[in-house]
Amino acid sequence: MTWLPLWLALAWLLGTFGAFWLTGLSRRVDNPFQLCVFVFAATALFAGGYVAQMARRPPAVAVATHSVDRIRQVRQLVLASSVYYIVVSLTRLAEFGATGPQSVWTSIRTPAAGYQNKFEIYQQGVGTTSPWMNVLFPLGVLSVALVPLLVVQWRSLPTWLRLAGIVGTALHMAFYLFIGTTKGLGDVVIMLAAGMLIARASVRRRSRTRSRRRGVLVLVGAAFALLAIYMTYSHAARATEFGTTGALVQVNPSVERVVGKPMAEGIADVIGYPTHGYLGLSYNLQVPFEWSRGLGSAPSAAIFAEQTFGADLTEHPAFPDRTEHEKGWPARMYWATIYPWLASDLTFPGAALFMGLVGWLLAGSWRAAVSSRRVIPTLIFAQLCILIVYVPANNQLGMAPESIVGMATLLALSAMLSLTGGHRQPAEAQDRQPQFRKNLPIGSA
Repeated sequence: MTWLPLWLALAWLLGTFGAFWLTGLSRRVDNPFQLCVFVFAATALFAGGYVAQMARRPPAVAVATHSVDRIRQVRQLVLASSVYYIVVSLTRLAEFGATGPQSVWTSIRTPAAGYQNKFEIYQQGVGTTSPWMNVLFPLGVLSVALVPLLVVQWRSLPTWLRLAGIVGTALHMAFYLFIGTTKGLGDVVIMLAAGMLIARASVRRRSRTRSRRRGVLVLVGAAFALLAIYMTYSHAARATEFGTTGALVQVNPSVERVVGKPMAEGIADVIGYPTHGYLGLSYNLQVPFEWSRGLGSAPSAAIFAEQTFGADLTEHPAFPDRTEHEKGWPARMYWATIYPWLASDLTFPGAALFMGLVGWLLAGSWRAAVSSRRVIPTLIFAQLCILIVYVPANNQLGMAPESIVGMATLLALSAMLSLTGGHRQPAEAQDRQPQFRKNLPIGSA
């Protein structure tokens, strides 16, 4: 289990890049050698960062305890996060026109209508200036806590708190179903998978570990399969409603004969969803670097700087925005992977090096979360999983203010605990470390 996150991440990163070359979009790439060198270099640095973290001798990790104080803190955080999800979801549902369960169900049955309604609401300026959202903005860390903790700490939570967490998660998903958008659903599935992997990897009874791990992989696979099915249905509805057939990935005639035209269009869109960003990346690699003054990597932070401090985003635009002007690849309509966003502030070599840091943090948070089920490493690991899954699309953690605040808060808390020795434990407790640590490479235990 030491290397499982690395293998899964590499399979996704290299798999989506390989799938891109099997689509017709690859014929539009003018710089295949440059594109391949960059993607493989960034991926290699990511793997190198992960391996380097696992090969080092870390400070002793505190053993998971079941003290009254620890359990109380976890329960308080789950309760606060549940309330946060419920308040935010109900506020957003009301803002976007939901009048009750029936209207939500109607929108779920017609995702294209919900998707269109979302943009009409945005054009009216609704959904961005809610007083509730302004109040809750500093509490963004609660938006990243509920799902992973609900899974990892399930057995230590009372029934009423489990129900509160389920209700909060269900309302969160209901909002995204109401607006016909899969982003929120995908985040929940990713955090659910991250929590399940941590929960099962930290099981200490060997006789039951293998069967449990197999069951976890099956459940995770089922969750992603359900997400893929809904995405296919949703995108098929959009293609029929808006006439976007063949906009990127062409429909396969053989698939169309088997499942029909609408479903074939949905399948083509789903295939193009995690692959077409590499074409955008190829265009961005051909555009000269211009520093965006720290406002290019995270669009949500850039908008905040513009609204609060009057920053001029047109003076130093991000890489994707300049690429749209020079190459015609729509920055806000199609993906360009995470790399051009990072390169807006770091350059492309710097973006590749940044992936090495991501690998380092992923390995460290995974090891700490599995060894002790501590809250902060668990939540950091879940957020990094979201970042990695969206690498072929964009810098997902920089697209919403709550995710920026949440990740920044977690990293700050982790740094404070490291500086104050909060991760260390007495020497006499080290022999009670879970089996996971015994399976680490030589020099890392």
